[in-house]
Amino acid sequence: MSEPAQTVRIRMPERAATPAPSAGAPLPLKILVINDDLALRLKLADLFAPHCPGAVIDSCAAAAALDMKARLKDYTAAVTVLDLTPVPGADDPLTLLAGLKANARNLAITIIGRGGHERSAVDALRAGAIDYWSLHNVDPKALVDTLRGQFLSARAGAKSASADTGPLIAGYRLVKELATSPRATLYLADSDEAGQQVAIKVHRHVERSEASDAEQERFLRECRLLSQLNHRAIADVFDFGVTDECHWLAMEYFAAGSLKARLRHPIGEAEAVAYAQQIGSALKVIHAAGIVHRDLKPSNIMLRADDSLALIDFGLARPALADSNLTSPNVRVGSPAYMAPEQVQGTPPDERCDLYSLGIVLYELLTGDLPFNAPTIGAILEMHMKSAPPKLPAALAKYQPVLDGLLAKRAADRFASADQFLGALATAGGYVPMRRNA
Repeated sequence: MSEPAQTVRIRMPERAATPAPSAGAPLPLKILVINDDLALRLKLADLFAPHCPGAVIDSCAAAAALDMKARLKDYTAAVTVLDLTPVPGADDPLTLLAGLKANARNLAITIIGRGGHERSAVDALRAGAIDYWSLHNVDPKALVDTLRGQFLSARAGAKSASADTGPLIAGYRLVKELATSPRATLYLADSDEAGQQVAIKVHRHVERSEASDAEQERFLRECRLLSQLNHRAIADVFDFGVTDECHWLAMEYFAAGSLKARLRHPIGEAEAVAYAQQIGSALKVIHAAGIVHRDLKPSNIMLRADDSLALIDFGLARPALADSNLTSPNVRVGSPAYMAPEQVQGTPPDERCDLYSLGIVLYELLTGDLPFNAPTIGAILEMHMKSAPPKLPAALAKYQPVLDGLLAKRAADRFASADQFLGALATAGGYVPMRRNA
């Protein structure tokens, strides 16, 4: 039974008095539980309470949450219980997220779904949620830990932004930091000219007035490569340049996130195969242009709202047959979990090293696990060199020949091209491959 639109404060159990937080200590969470069923909200609050002592937990119906408007910004997080069972002609329950986000853009929203299907998780994430749980499979501690982590990250980001708003780049206003690595920082930015949000990859000139010649040449090569690859399977590049502070690249922003984030939730066989097919098609495009990516992994594969994929991060890419003094012989490049044996050895890779990396991604898509995993990087690299490809579960055994054709230790024993992989995948999956130009 639903109840009138009102906010109900959940009274926390009495506890021994705790000292007031010291200066600089994290503020307690303030969580809003949203659903029309008061009894369900109270039950969830009781589940969360032991894992967030000192938190304020309020609850209200969906209409009351929307009526709060700007007052929603007082909350650090919201947990919304939605019935996701498909009903013909009914409104999409996820539209509630749009209303909440319109009133509190930075509100961290977790969806607890009743009903739904295997795509409910990715639909919720694309609608603006930070996490998704099935109602019958909620882990309250993990849920609260995620909310707390999001809260602390947001506070750290705000503190960082107040101290350092990032470099000044004409025509762009940096909104927030999306990700950082030893080589670069990725920002979300508003573009004055394009009238839309873009992602800006920034390489700062660290501790000197100019970047090293090699680093700058590597960056400019990435800009040129992406600018030349005008294809939907590759992230769009809008602009790039160099300032006194940094060199930068403005490209397409993917609000749906990366394949790495998508892999945190279950992926069905059909969806896994469709993703692998798209990645293979993207590799076909860059290989036809004579380019080897050399760092193919889920975090470098981005998703659009329509579920199409695009490759990013060509910082390690290079012409397949050209010599380059940017990578010295016997220097490993790439990410350990996805490196081909020839990359481990430091020998010049060709397009078949990308196909090996695709084999790692395909196994991860189908099973949710990495095929070669160990406690140390050295042990992982040893497995790439010596361990046979693992066997897929019986229900997925039809893809084993495809996996073996990608993960062969010797490059000569792998598929010779992305086109050959796509044909084998189509045969294994029992469907007719897409018509492709020769």
